[in-house]
Amino acid sequence: MEFESTLFVVMCWKRAPFLRIVVPLLAGITLQLYIPVYPALYIVLICCCMAGISVFRFLPLQWRFAAAWLPGILLFMLISCCGGLLLYNTDLRHSKGFYDKYTTDTPFYLLRINEPPQEKPRSFKTTAQVVAICSKGEWMPVKGCLLLYTGKDSLTPALHYGDELIARKRPELIKFNGNPGAFNYQQYMVTQQVYQQLYLRNEDFYRLPRNRGHPVRRLLLRARDYCLYNLKKYIGNGPEAGMAEALLIGYRQDLDRDVVQSYSNTGIVHVIAISGMHLALLYGTLLWLLQWLPAHRWLHITKAVIILLVLWGFTLLTGASASVLRSAVMFTGITIGRFVLHRHSSIYNTLAASATLLLCFNPYLAVDAGFQLSYLAVLSILLFYQPIYRLFQWKYRWADWLWQMVAVSLAAQLITTPVSLFYFHQFPNYFLPANLIAVPLSTVIIYGEVMLLLLAPFGTPAVWLGSALKYMILGMNNCIRWIGELPGALIRDIHCSLAQTVLLYVLIAVLALWLLVRFRPGLWMGLLCIWGLLIAHVSWVVACRSQCSIIVYNVPAYTAVDCIKGNLVQFTGNDSVWQLPVAQQLLNTRTNLRVHPGKPASFQQYGRFLSFEGKRLLIIDSALPDRAPPEKFRTNYILLTRNPSLDIRRLGDFYTFDTLIFAASNSSRRIEKWKSDCYVLTLRFFSVPDQGAYVINF
Repeated sequence: MEFESTLFVVMCWKRAPFLRIVVPLLAGITLQLYIPVYPALYIVLICCCMAGISVFRFLPLQWRFAAAWLPGILLFMLISCCGGLLLYNTDLRHSKGFYDKYTTDTPFYLLRINEPPQEKPRSFKTTAQVVAICSKGEWMPVKGCLLLYTGKDSLTPALHYGDELIARKRPELIKFNGNPGAFNYQQYMVTQQVYQQLYLRNEDFYRLPRNRGHPVRRLLLRARDYCLYNLKKYIGNGPEAGMAEALLIGYRQDLDRDVVQSYSNTGIVHVIAISGMHLALLYGTLLWLLQWLPAHRWLHITKAVIILLVLWGFTLLTGASASVLRSAVMFTGITIGRFVLHRHSSIYNTLAASATLLLCFNPYLAVDAGFQLSYLAVLSILLFYQPIYRLFQWKYRWADWLWQMVAVSLAAQLITTPVSLFYFHQFPNYFLPANLIAVPLSTVIIYGEVMLLLLAPFGTPAVWLGSALKYMILGMNNCIRWIGELPGALIRDIHCSLAQTVLLYVLIAVLALWLLVRFRPGLWMGLLCIWGLLIAHVSWVVACRSQCSIIVYNVPAYTAVDCIKGNLVQFTGNDSVWQLPVAQQLLNTRTNLRVHPGKPASFQQYGRFLSFEGKRLLIIDSALPDRAPPEKFRTNYILLTRNPSLDIRRLGDFYTFDTLIFAASNSSRRIEKWKSDCYVLTLRFFSVPDQGAYVINF
């Protein structure tokens, strides 16, 4: 393996000019993501920067020499403003044709299915393009997509890619449940340009007798179905077939959860996710298969066309994830440079150019975890593979090959670790042996699956090969599971804030400069970063010890309340909630707050009444008595849960309270009625299903 290994290459702007573009472009996109700016301001700044650059050329020579840094800053600001403006214009909500701007009380929607529906426990889920909307008797073409759920019953017709249907039901906004530590699904869907969702029953829509799917997309789906059919036919329907589907074409619907957890615990999820490794194998195979073509200009162009068609066909077949797109764009640049232009550019420039193109195509990729990990892994390998590899020299070829794999794994882990800690809060201690087992085995399995598809029409050979692949996958899964169950395999619940993540990257950078290019201040800067990390951690620990709060979680159909004092937490509600998938969100909250189960000294509970740190909380889950008591009961908060049949206007006859809390276990119709009554009575209230989890800090 040969990589450009010196840090000087990264810092050399002349050899990697796209670095001068991608850095300010990322800065502008990030600024617009977290501090939205109106586009008029961007346009004004762009004009000012262009004017400043133009005027600078006509200044006297001595002035230009003294302010030689000024054009660079103006250019940085110019590209940053372009990045922010690009993100603003990408957001469909700012488009004149966005469907939500044309909705009325009873509109009709013309929807087109964008992808094959996925089966869920109680419904089918897919995304649909809003093609047109009918309002007041007129059909208007619109833009936008939404999440579509259809009923899972015998009356609901099956939907397929490209089907069109007319729906008469208003979409609902995708909401974030607001639970501390929960994954913000609403924000994630915003990055996918999906803002609303629609639940349809059989009577809510009519499927049109036509299919308007794109022919190329239908061809790719048929190819995917062919692969899935033959893999299940010759490997079986068990977890081995699900792993085979994920390895070959990135189809993850049939993956076994326990298997995925084992790969996550060992830090090798990248093996079962289509990534750059798969495209590198495909690219190398294509070069080997086409090496017999003689060296001729037109034959080189033909070779480039074949390689690009296969690479991009595979990219689209697997769903075009961020990591696959990165590899496809990079290999496209390498292929064109090698076979069409006959030029070889810096690999760092190719990496930066691919990131620039992808960000211009979809600026939301900047916050995609797969995009970030993919580019960081490649950059880490480019920077640190050669220095690590040169640490040891081996006489035997097999030992050298093994050491190359170790060096690549260690190099990739260096720069990806901080962002992995930030997103996933865990570190796999045995990632190295897991990689040494899974990467070569998965490579052999992938080639074997390709052979299986080629032999599928011949029957018997395919049966033999399918059985061999099944036992290879079974052996690989068992090895990874065994490694993941070893003592100390995984360090969980690692707290890593954004500030700590930045400090970790600065620490890696300055120590790399100190070790590789003898940058003397790097050691002292590294020590300062370590002190910064310690201070950040101690500050978090101190803040956790002094915390005091009540959290009413947003859990549909259940009641869940945590009372937190220092490092202790007392749960009140339905114990069965811990058997649900949402329990992981509650555990994440406790991890982020550094608390463990235990009864705080100030916590008291009498039936449905809670007293905590001088605050009172009353839980009502049934109708009020017929007669009011002679004296009202004083409480700070009343939590209405499990859909009690009561009149808000009568609460004042029984209780004196400050705030009403509507739990997520109540029906939306009843909550709307309660909210209307509260507006009339000028009562303070908080609706958990609408506003997210209710957190009371004191």
